[in-house]
Amino acid sequence: MSEDARKSRKMAKLSKEIWLKSTLDKVGDVGVASIEVESLAMELKVTKGSFYWHFQSRDSLLSEMLNYWYNSATLAIGLVGKRDFNDPLDRLRYFFTLALNRSPDVPGGPIEQALREWARVSDIAAEMTRRVDQDRISLISDAYIELGQSEDQARLTAEMALAQLIGLNILMRSKSLRHHAEGTKAFLELFLSAKVGEGV
Repeated sequence: MSEDARKSRKMAKLSKEIWLKSTLDKVGDVGVASIEVESLAMELKVTKGSFYWHFQSRDSLLSEMLNYWYNSATLAIGLVGKRDFNDPLDRLRYFFTLALNRSPDVPGGPIEQALREWARVSDIAAEMTRRVDQDRISLISDAYIELGQSEDQARLTAEMALAQLIGLNILMRSKSLRHHAEGTKAFLELFLSAKVGEGV
């Protein structure tokens, strides 16, 4: 096998998804402004040629990273929730439990905070964060409508729930595991209460 062929196989082996996930994780650590292709390549132990195998530029990487964030953190979760949980309370519990874990990609987590900061100066980031928020609110409000709330009530409840999720994840980031568990329990009791059909 020629040297060029070996290089091509190595570049192809490091998939686009690995680049996108690594970039998204790095954004949570250092912010979008500090993302450098050369540094990412070094961390992934490949040359910049591997990057250009998949992307035309840093801008194209960041644009596709936003789509990856949406698809993996919102779209996929929504599809699983609708497919696997017919009961709206079970579906809400699934959404809320996922959203309240301590991983960096939860609503209000380090990754999202960095993307929202970027959205202040980037039109594509602003549009994607709006899309993510709208989709989350729709997923949550649809479940509350099934539980008996009116469309207006359900949307308001969903907006309140999302705001609480984001706020809790910001506040709990530096708290103990016990404190986080107590906050999660209180949230679930509030937004999955028996009276939820009458509005929160």
